[in-house]
Amino acid sequence: MKNFDYLKELPLFTTLYTQCDRAESCCKSDPDKSAMACRRSLEWTVDLIYRVQHWEVSPRATLFEKVKDTKFTEFINSRDLMQKLHFVRSVGNRAAHAGGVSKKDSEYAVIDIYYFVGDVLMLLGYIERYPKFDKALIPDKGTPVMVISATSEEIAKQQEEAAKTVKPVTTPASQVVVAHNPENLSEAETRKLYIDEMLREAGWEISETDNAIVSGKACVEIEVRGMPNASGIGYADYVLFDTDGMPLAVVEAKKTTVDPIVGKAQAELYAKCLEAKYGVKPVVYYTNGFETNIIDGLGYPARTIYGFHSRQDLQKLIQKRGRQDIIDMMAKEEIVNRPYQTRAVKRVCEHFNLKHRRALLVMATGTGKTRVSIAMVEVLLRNNWVKNVLFLADRTALVEQAFGKFNTYLPDETKCNLCDPRQARNIDARILFSTYQTMINFIDIEEKTFSVGRFDLIIIDEAHRSVFGKYGAIFDYFDSLLVGLTATPREEIDRSTYRLLELEDGVPNDYYEYSEAVRDEHLVDFEALRYDSDILKHGIRYNDRTEEEKKQLDTIFEEEGTGERDIDNNEIFRYVYNTDTIDKVLQELMEKGLRVDSGENIGKTIIFAYNHKHAVKISERFAVLYPQLGPDYCEVIDYQETQRKHLLSQFEELMRSYT
Repeated sequence: MKNFDYLKELPLFTTLYTQCDRAESCCKSDPDKSAMACRRSLEWTVDLIYRVQHWEVSPRATLFEKVKDTKFTEFINSRDLMQKLHFVRSVGNRAAHAGGVSKKDSEYAVIDIYYFVGDVLMLLGYIERYPKFDKALIPDKGTPVMVISATSEEIAKQQEEAAKTVKPVTTPASQVVVAHNPENLSEAETRKLYIDEMLREAGWEISETDNAIVSGKACVEIEVRGMPNASGIGYADYVLFDTDGMPLAVVEAKKTTVDPIVGKAQAELYAKCLEAKYGVKPVVYYTNGFETNIIDGLGYPARTIYGFHSRQDLQKLIQKRGRQDIIDMMAKEEIVNRPYQTRAVKRVCEHFNLKHRRALLVMATGTGKTRVSIAMVEVLLRNNWVKNVLFLADRTALVEQAFGKFNTYLPDETKCNLCDPRQARNIDARILFSTYQTMINFIDIEEKTFSVGRFDLIIIDEAHRSVFGKYGAIFDYFDSLLVGLTATPREEIDRSTYRLLELEDGVPNDYYEYSEAVRDEHLVDFEALRYDSDILKHGIRYNDRTEEEKKQLDTIFEEEGTGERDIDNNEIFRYVYNTDTIDKVLQELMEKGLRVDSGENIGKTIIFAYNHKHAVKISERFAVLYPQLGPDYCEVIDYQETQRKHLLSQFEELMRSYT
């Protein structure tokens, strides 16, 4: 008998049981294999939640990305469950990439995945209760396990079948009582379990001897003299030492059930005593293993961070303490020269001087958001406020465009576009460019390419709710200044955007919106021509169609694997690409569009298609209607086009020739 045997009673959970049983069976005999099985069990359970809740997720989404998504964390809404989850994820990563997981760590990973799986299955309604974990049932030696070889497609199908047997959960997870938990961990156990793992993730090697100072290591139970008590002595849970033996940081650990703020005053006292001895005040951390806070000595209020900084990060934080306020806020005229652009740079600098760490600029499309971000980086570099910058965008094309503009205006700074396979990847460059997905992939690995404090400033292009919900893990992970750029009118920006950027709703740091840009003649107003049809307005009602049309729809539904149904107006282009409609729109464009070259040609025009298939159809119809204009007059430029960068450059050059 073993702990996970209760899963045998659930026929649709065979693959989950297999992984859980392997984790328990190998716990003491092969800790690495056990930890990896725990992580696979975690992945299975997380994927099940997504299926039951009908949440869309990219096939490339990593485990880290899924569990840091806002909708997932709000659904779980349990500090205990999230703590278990991240410990299993981290130990599993370590086992897969570096190995050397201890028996103790594998045992706690098995216990954590046991309670995580059980509580989630209760939350989703698959079971009403499950037994308390019994450590005595863990085999001392490896025992035979049930091995079921299943492809990823078979596993997905089993998860899908399991998801169909329950309804999505709408009740907040906070109302679901966590049925079981291991006994409360003491401070010592908290330290050895969760905090040690966090330190390892940050690249720290942990000393095993109490009160032994070892250069370059995280040392434990370090004696500190000068404390305000009878003996004048205290013992810091951790002191992180530089390679020269100087203390870089002190960590005060409390048990998981205690608010970490309880350790704040004690940690600051330790730091003060260490400063008296060594002449430098170390960075202060206080944590309960789940929530970690930092006081960095730069004048910022205490803040919550994802994890500990690396040794190099801490060195940089301490070096920054001598910096002055941003005094020279004047942007270089060769980068930006319009009043609203220089004003935006100044507003962000003033905001940072007031010890804020996040800012938002609202600027209409075409008014130079990227140029403003370049000017802002140049000012911050000149004032010694930043050295390392990350520019994030949601599409490769936007990353490429930003990379090109930064190269033009900041030619002396080293740069690397992490999304360009043709470019030698220089991860040590001062300014890095990436999509959100690429950066998530860097974060969700055991051997972290980028530490928590790698960047001094992160710029996020087109900041909006979907970015923060889907890729919020990036901004949780990195401890940096953050500036969001968006063209969305300020009254339409979601509250979550303002909340993440620590601003009052509806009040960005600066804004220059479309109406102002038109008024100032930096943009030309548009004239909207609206064309509609009954189908585009109301969709397709199956019973209102002719018999011939019903046969066409039946063919679509047969391919889709569904029965006959109506098609809503917002999904028309998933099924129907109407040639007649495309032709009429193209003819209207060629007749009424803006003309150039003394009226000989249509001006530069962007046609937005529903998807790649629709774009190709439009291009094909254009070639049929206007063959005399040549094969290159109308081009499809999207993610599937391998020469999109070249085509976009041509398109931009064409624009400049018109102005």
